[in-house]
Amino acid sequence: MDGKYAKEETTCSLPVTRSSVHHSILSEHFRDEFPLFLNRWEEGFQLREHDHDYIEIVYVMAGEGYHYVGDLVERTYKGCLYVLPVGTSHVFRPSGASNKHKLLVYNLCIRQEFLDQLSVWLFQYGSGNQAFSIFKGKPGTHIALVDKSMELMSLFEHMYREFSENQPSFATSIFGGLLQLSVRISRLWYREASMEEDEPFHLKSSLSNILDYVQLHFTERLTIEQLSAMFGISTRHFIRLFQSATGTGFSEFLQHKRIEYACQLLLETDYKIAYISESVGYRDTGHFNELFRKVVGTSPSKYRKINKLPK
Repeated sequence: MDGKYAKEETTCSLPVTRSSVHHSILSEHFRDEFPLFLNRWEEGFQLREHDHDYIEIVYVMAGEGYHYVGDLVERTYKGCLYVLPVGTSHVFRPSGASNKHKLLVYNLCIRQEFLDQLSVWLFQYGSGNQAFSIFKGKPGTHIALVDKSMELMSLFEHMYREFSENQPSFATSIFGGLLQLSVRISRLWYREASMEEDEPFHLKSSLSNILDYVQLHFTERLTIEQLSAMFGISTRHFIRLFQSATGTGFSEFLQHKRIEYACQLLLETDYKIAYISESVGYRDTGHFNELFRKVVGTSPSKYRKINKLPK
């Protein structure tokens, strides 16, 4: 049930602090004044949490892992799609270091002012603004959807190919693809939103309270039995609620949450490995090293050496 990793106990606990967020500016990706940027990317453990000066659409084309958005953690897998407004911080992590967990995504980055211009133009001809409402989120928010039929994959592939090959009239083709993509995403969003409205209020409340508590106490000893009793539900109901909210089991969720925090401490502090191990919830440093290597693909000390920025 909650497993070995969930039951590790800690005797020292650091306050859980947010990592420093890298701010990605337009010049990092965009070609001159062209308003779109597309790439295919394999997510790993090198990139830090970051936000953007632009709107980003991310489509998971293969693999599985986790998506950290501010204080939230979401299970991610093939077909997941995210719309991230300007100022929303996030980072992706694969489930593990092996090739079977390889997390591949399409990134579509869009200048905000270009979307504003398109929205004004479309408004003259009817309901164009309805599709573009997906881009109106405030900093810190985001849209998360699942394209179960993978119908959007071919559209991302077409746009990526046009952008990469830079053939005559490629811009017109990409802009047309963006309009199609906006309509399809907005329809999928409204369809899922209407389904969520049918969920009972007490179910939403329980999910929110459980996730808030785990977010604040994930470095402590947590078990399914303990949390079930705390929130007045059966262990079976807890497992079902947690799975529906995160897309993963409690033990795996807790494990990745702790390893992500360990990555943060390795890069932003000079604490010894043993201290970090205990601080994130693992008293046995050897077990922590083994788990870290399994998830990240390298040892904690090597991860620090390769990725830590000079002071």
